[in-house]
Order: sequence, then C-alpha cells, then structure tokens
Amino acid sequence: MKFTLLKYSVVFTFLILSAVALMQVSQNVQQLERDISHYDRNINQEKEKIRILKAEWAYLNNPTRLEALATSGYNLQTPNIDALISDPARFLNVFSPASSLSSSSGTSSQKDITLHPQTLSSKKQGGRD
Repeated sequence: MKFTLLKYSVVFTFLILSAVALMQVSQNVQQLERDISHYDRNINQEKEKIRILKAEWAYLNNPTRLEALATSGYNLQTPNIDALISDPARFLNVFSPASSLSSSSGTSSQKDITLHPQTLSSKKQGGRD
C-alpha cells in the first residue's frame, strides 16, 4: 500500500511538473508569435516607406520636370569657354582674404598664394615628406 501511494504521488508530481512546463512553453511561444507579428508589421511599414521614397525619387528625377525647372525662372545658360578658370592660383589670389585686406589697406604687399601638389599631398599624409 505504501508503495502504491508513493507510486501515485510520483506520477501525480510528474503530471503537475509536466503541466507547468507545458504552460511555460506555451506562454513563451505565444510571446514569440506576438514579437514576430510586431516585427512583420514594422518590416511592412518600412517596405511601404521605401516604396513611397522610390516613387518620390522617380518623380523628382523625371527629366521633363528637371528640364522645366532648369528653363523656368532661372535664366540659366551654358558657360562660355572664356568663363572657365584656367589658372586656379590666379583665382585664389583674387578672392583670398589676404588680398582683400591688403588691397583695402592701401599697401602694395600682397601675398602670393600658389598651389603646390607636393604640399597638398604631404598635408594629406599628416605632414610627412
């Protein structure tokens, strides 16, 4: 009789533990399914945003629209060959802050700003020669 009572109590305890474990697994699965559906909604929202952005990009880059923008109200023209700068050093001398200060002060000492490819490359490499 003792053996039978012990046997039934072990089986009953095993059934209770199994039910608790099954319930815990079930709750975890339901939470994971909720998480998956949440992520799916977020993915679909992002896909919709991407679709809208692609449509806007296609509209903004429409050649007829760009041509209409370029020709209306801005009076844009293609530059002549004379308008291009042939000597960048001359451009820097004309528009440098040092030249505007020296010309406004009335002195004739103007700094000569020239571009040296070796100087530019050495500055990019941290000043090493």
